[in-house]
Amino acid sequence: PRWTQTTYHSDREHDAPLARATMSQLNEKLVQPRESSGAMPQNLSEARKLLINFVTMTVCFSLNHASVTSCIALATSSGLPGNLGSYSVAVLYACYVVTAMLFSQVIIFYCSQKGSLTGSLAVYALYVASYLVAALVESDTVKWVAVLFGASIGGIGAGVLWTAQGAYYSENARLYALAKGVTKEEATGYFGSIFACFYLGFEVLLKIIGSVVGLYATGDAAKYAIYILYTAIAIGSTVGMTTVRNMRAEDTVGGDGVTIEKIDMTKKVLSALKLLFTNAKCALMVPTNFAFGFAAAFITAYIQGSVVSPVYSDDGHTDDEVADSQSQHDARVLLYSSIAVGVATAMSMPFFYLKKQAGTAVVMVLGAICFVFVAAMSYALDDGELRHALWIVYIVYGCGRSIWESTTKAVFADFFPDDPQAAFANIVLQSGLASTVAFFVFPDLSPLQKEVILGVTATLGAICFSIASFIHQGEQKAKEVEGGYMSVNDDNQV
Repeated sequence: PRWTQTTYHSDREHDAPLARATMSQLNEKLVQPRESSGAMPQNLSEARKLLINFVTMTVCFSLNHASVTSCIALATSSGLPGNLGSYSVAVLYACYVVTAMLFSQVIIFYCSQKGSLTGSLAVYALYVASYLVAALVESDTVKWVAVLFGASIGGIGAGVLWTAQGAYYSENARLYALAKGVTKEEATGYFGSIFACFYLGFEVLLKIIGSVVGLYATGDAAKYAIYILYTAIAIGSTVGMTTVRNMRAEDTVGGDGVTIEKIDMTKKVLSALKLLFTNAKCALMVPTNFAFGFAAAFITAYIQGSVVSPVYSDDGHTDDEVADSQSQHDARVLLYSSIAVGVATAMSMPFFYLKKQAGTAVVMVLGAICFVFVAAMSYALDDGELRHALWIVYIVYGCGRSIWESTTKAVFADFFPDDPQAAFANIVLQSGLASTVAFFVFPDLSPLQKEVILGVTATLGAICFSIASFIHQGEQKAKEVEGGYMSVNDDNQV
């Protein structure tokens, strides 16, 4: 590390051999991995600045992303013409998958981590603003052009944003660990808890605020008040991101050796496809990821678009009555959506402890049951009855989302420890592809068809995971015989 080379030096030229020996011993002690946070702090002032820098990045990122997810929740229920809302989300997911799999590393190389974060938030803000434009104009043609353009660049921004955020997060944590005198693992864990708190907290908060705005806005203001709020937040958070520290390549271990020639644009997608087609466990996880993608589209494109509350048409109602009914509908959509996010957050630790006590298989099957339950509730009740039980649907969906966000990703990490990049690229590829297809197709399907697709896919997910887990356990036993390997996913051994 450079700080060990620049902070500790000897000016005793007449005794250079002794100085070099002494300094070598001291540096060896200083660069040893620290096993606890009891190590002496090195630079508290710098550590404080790095912590403030990370919090600033996290707040700006979370506020901007929360405004985007709120618009996605409203996409199919915001009075857009035809199936524009659902198609726009499909375009968003498609552009996200393509960018994340092929172009994100190249863009970050040329724009830097900070530049990529700021630019991604800027195009996210344009995505949010596209809904404001659609709310303000009367022409359906302009609405289609504005929203689809916003979805396209928003998807590109999303593909770069998460890759850049991960790189910035890691580097900020590394520098903080050096300044604070703790291990990188301790710094990463601390930063992770900070990020999760702001990221999920702001998503819930902005949806609740948007719901309140929708409930109390009336007349013409009801059509666009929510989008003015979210656009202002998205723009403000983008400006805020320009104030964070620029993590230069020379600040990164090994950063000086990175050149554009060493970035293989096709490596991620090819490694993901190779793992998918050559490893049975990866192929068997497809239904699980598809079930999550289908569930997200089922909730957004169907429940939030058609079931949450009725929206008046122009026939027999004044413009103010139509606008008020749309505003009330949007408010309820945001409120129910915040319930799902809140439940997913609150249930992450209970499901973690359940996994420890009952095993991973129990939690994974429970996640599949959650999605089957959502489909079954929709099938058993008509729209009027379902409308009164939506809080149950969103709570159960939130539980399913919590399991997919945590346990399913942990399963991928355990199933493919030797190729984590390809494993997690498969999560992006599979779930993103499922969401893209579902948002394009679901508007043209009957409620029964959508319910069957979700229910069958989730059921297959549970069955296929059980088979994949059986295969994995067999591989683990073979490795234990060869080298005493123990799986972190074998809960009985923990």
